[in-house]
Amino acid sequence: MEEQRTVAGLNADILEQLVTSIDEGSGAASGQPLLLLTAPRAGYGKTHLLGRLAAAADGQVVLMPLAFRLEDEIGITAVAVRGLESMARSNLPAEGWTKFRQACAGVCAALLRNLVEAGVLPCANPEQAMRVLNGDPAAVFDLHGEARLIGEWVRRHEAQLRKPLAEAAMKRVPAIPAALEAWVNALLNHALDGGMSKMAVLRVLAADPVNEGPVTFLRLLGLWRPVVLLVDHLDAYYRKPETGLRIATLLLDMAEMDGVNVVLSLNQDVWQATFGHHLPSAMEDRLTSSQMLLRGIGEEEAAKLLALRLQAMKIDAAKAAEFTHFVDVKRYFLGRPLGSVSARTFLRHAAKQWEFFQHTLASPPEPVNPLIGSQEPEPEGYVPLLTETVSEDDLPVRESSIFDAGTTAQMKMMAEGLAEPKPALPQENEPPLEEACAQPDVPAAPAPPQFSPDSKTAFEGLREMLGKLRQPGAAQPSFGGPPADAPAADVAVRLASVIKTASGLPGAVAVPVPPPVVLPPPAAVSGSDQDGLLGRFEALRMQMAAEAVTLPLDYTKLADLIRLAGRRFPLVRLSENELPGITGRHVMIWAVQGIEVIFGLANFADESYWRTLSSFAAGRIAEASMRGGGREDGAPKLKLVTFKTDREQPNWLALQNGDVLPAAIGPLIDAVHLDSPTVAALYAMQRIIKESETGVLQVPPAQVMTVLARELDFFWKRITRAG
Repeated sequence: MEEQRTVAGLNADILEQLVTSIDEGSGAASGQPLLLLTAPRAGYGKTHLLGRLAAAADGQVVLMPLAFRLEDEIGITAVAVRGLESMARSNLPAEGWTKFRQACAGVCAALLRNLVEAGVLPCANPEQAMRVLNGDPAAVFDLHGEARLIGEWVRRHEAQLRKPLAEAAMKRVPAIPAALEAWVNALLNHALDGGMSKMAVLRVLAADPVNEGPVTFLRLLGLWRPVVLLVDHLDAYYRKPETGLRIATLLLDMAEMDGVNVVLSLNQDVWQATFGHHLPSAMEDRLTSSQMLLRGIGEEEAAKLLALRLQAMKIDAAKAAEFTHFVDVKRYFLGRPLGSVSARTFLRHAAKQWEFFQHTLASPPEPVNPLIGSQEPEPEGYVPLLTETVSEDDLPVRESSIFDAGTTAQMKMMAEGLAEPKPALPQENEPPLEEACAQPDVPAAPAPPQFSPDSKTAFEGLREMLGKLRQPGAAQPSFGGPPADAPAADVAVRLASVIKTASGLPGAVAVPVPPPVVLPPPAAVSGSDQDGLLGRFEALRMQMAAEAVTLPLDYTKLADLIRLAGRRFPLVRLSENELPGITGRHVMIWAVQGIEVIFGLANFADESYWRTLSSFAAGRIAEASMRGGGREDGAPKLKLVTFKTDREQPNWLALQNGDVLPAAIGPLIDAVHLDSPTVAALYAMQRIIKESETGVLQVPPAQVMTVLARELDFFWKRITRAG
């Protein structure tokens, strides 16, 4: 893949890491760790990146693309044979030359150079001969090459050179002497003449496990340059963990060979279904020790990619500019998570837009005003040219309607019914709180009944406040009072006063304000840290996708996530109580504006847990009723939240229809149904927070919540939903 035909910035950091790792491994005495290149899914440019790696490393290593076939027995023999075939299919610009013939000529040139260094071959100018043999081997062995004189000399004395060349190979390659001599003869024949018949002999030698043909082949290639195996296209082994184990074992063993580097490329779904947790932990750790994750393109890369494709299709500049404006790359990326758009997805979008663009009629020309330039007085309603200085008051007002008065009034009434209700809390465009409160002559409106069915509930008000408080790095709305850098206690007083004042607004809910626990705001997150967190979150979400589909819901992970959210969110007070009679089992409670959200986090088949939790909730209801903390209709301010997926649905129905849950608790239970993508996102959030707490990520948990809160905004809203 030529660099001038691709976007230079596309995965540039990953390409640099690959080249650096291969360069470092080339000079090492022992094998290097296997390089694992993964992408969230197909279309993120893995094979494209391997092509760029081949172009960047050309002339430094022997690149051997490897794609197993279903009929292959996974082993080193398949590696040698498939690698040989792929190199033989890769043609060079020179006629009759392939990557494989070039490698054969390179091995022979390296052996000739060793003979010159040892003084075995007489040479008038050894330094010049070694310099030529160290260059492009095709220039030596091609009949029309620049250094063909050395090649012609080799052709004249090839019979006498075969034995010295084999002896030179025996000093550097541990192999059976007879087999090694056959290898050297076959390599020399193919380097001099090429041709499929000569390559067929080498293929037979590479497929001979008795004489260690595959290992000998790789070691001979290493005499010329380090070998890099590019392992790709493993999608055919999806959900075949036994085959995945054999492939992983084989590649790890090959990575330990001197002069051999291995790059394994696959998508996250193949990794999870074929490798991943199906491997022993030690093997998985070795595979992922040098993992590199591809991310999607950004707005800048997409614009360059679009311009590159238009240029490749030879679209004229004017039409290309018009289509670029038609696509509107900036608008396409608005609202999309960073790194979530693959190159293939964007190109398909651009292709569809091109079809629309081709069939879209050109805009009709604007009508020419015949009065322009005339000396006659302008008619009534005439609008001057835009180039003239005109005030808005001079523009004519034209009001017309195609409906009669009755229809217009009815439509206005319908529109008012669809309008958003007046917010229960002060908004940014309302006057400061001091101005609203500095009117002692105006009596305060009486508060409506608490938890009125027609009024906004405290849960909905909470979602509005949490939505503002979760904005990463955004300035908080000012309601007057102390400045933004005031102490936490002052902030708490301001926030309590806002909620208290909001209870007097029409349509608002008057709720008691408990002493809030205001946490200090986390430090600002830099752009690079934010990009890294988002990238790690996307990678973990893809990694957890298989677990979310195949395994039951993990309530332990949900408990960790709810516990941390309860500690980090303002206006939420978290408490944990041990369930009576069940040692070591706790229940978490969110206290939200005087309302208790109790979380039930256990398998629905665990009747002992749910019976105890129901009794605990009933006790909290009775305690609230004794304190007079219920609604006016007698219902207490309590909600029991649990979670389920399609896998837990049968047990949940059995629990509902059984005699475990008291009748008084049933209406208060909110069973939140989670689909597989949601479960994967929750697991990813829990995992990245754990990594932050344990120091794997050098980012505090508070910053993790700040950056990623929007990713799970739907989850918090669902928990705090009324009813």
